[in-house]
Amino acid sequence: MELFTVELDGFKRSLDKLEKLTKNVDGIKISPNTSQIKYLLKEHLDSEKAKSSWIHESVLNMEKGISMARMVLKLQFWLQHATWLMSLVIIGYLSGLSGLYN
Repeated sequence: MELFTVELDGFKRSLDKLEKLTKNVDGIKISPNTSQIKYLLKEHLDSEKAKSSWIHESVLNMEKGISMARMVLKLQFWLQHATWLMSLVIIGYLSGLSGLYN
């Protein structure tokens, strides 16, 4: 019986300590601090904007290059056809002249 009384007394002291600690904790207010998360998010968004801008400029440069390539191909096409036409005219002229002298 005495052992049981000692155990109850120890239990009561533990409960008293727990109540004191609970009262101390009740007064503490924890406010969430999201400034670090906001900073990281802002840094990430700035980085993504820079990457997006770089990609946009690269696409514009590629479009310019492609349009210039098309222009060169068109110019080459017309020069080649003009050369063929002039060659045919010269060949026809020279074959006509050779027919006159034979």
